[in-house]
Amino acid sequence: MKENSRFDKDFLEAFNYSNANNLYLGLGNPNGKILLIGKETSNDKIGFDEMSKINLKSWDDIVSKNKSIEDIGFLEDNALFPWKGQKFTIRREKKDGTITGESGTSTTWYYYQYLTDFIYKNTVKEKKDLIDFHKFCFQSEMNQLNAKQSSHIPKGDLLRIKSIKDREKLFALNFFRDFDVIILASGHYHKDFDFDIQKTFGVKWTGKTNVLSKGNWYNLHYDNLEKPKRILIHTRQFSTLITKELIEAIANECRTFV
Repeated sequence: MKENSRFDKDFLEAFNYSNANNLYLGLGNPNGKILLIGKETSNDKIGFDEMSKINLKSWDDIVSKNKSIEDIGFLEDNALFPWKGQKFTIRREKKDGTITGESGTSTTWYYYQYLTDFIYKNTVKEKKDLIDFHKFCFQSEMNQLNAKQSSHIPKGDLLRIKSIKDREKLFALNFFRDFDVIILASGHYHKDFDFDIQKTFGVKWTGKTNVLSKGNWYNLHYDNLEKPKRILIHTRQFSTLITKELIEAIANECRTFV
């Protein structure tokens, strides 16, 4: 269970470890009950090393000044509550440069918000509402090598392989293992890159894959199969083809743990 403090010793250990090894730490509330882990960020304009440096510089400012979410400004690029003020709609740029949902957010963050609201039984947001899932969740990535699509990086890319193996060690730290709910939305990355979910997060798989429709599935893991206190759900990436049926099913599995 997370301690009731702004930045506990486990988070500071993860922060210091990330600094020492130039690793991207993540975004959101370190004291939230939910950890969201995706494949990688889609901002391919940020270099491999630059992504971690920007993230760690932001955390250094937040920790050193003991900042809270209330201290974060509107649409501020920061690690605690990034781009505060984005609306609950998907921002898309067409091939001709036309933008729809200009004040909105990414597809992944849109669905992370939908998941969070459904877990906590909050009223489903409308397009005019602001996203706020970072108040309740901490978010990170399996890979800190950026690409608009995972397929743009060859599986044999040595930087990606190293990134994922380095991050496997990061995720094994108490800070990441100790979340009540972990959503590992990374598809088949664990097979592709020999990432040991059970060992890294200290959980056991039930042995059953729950398939709702083509491409929409999830696996349940618990810290203890008989008397679980933590749950990890391994599933597909939260992207365009994910169904709300899958998100709602995942939320229902998680609800008793928050």
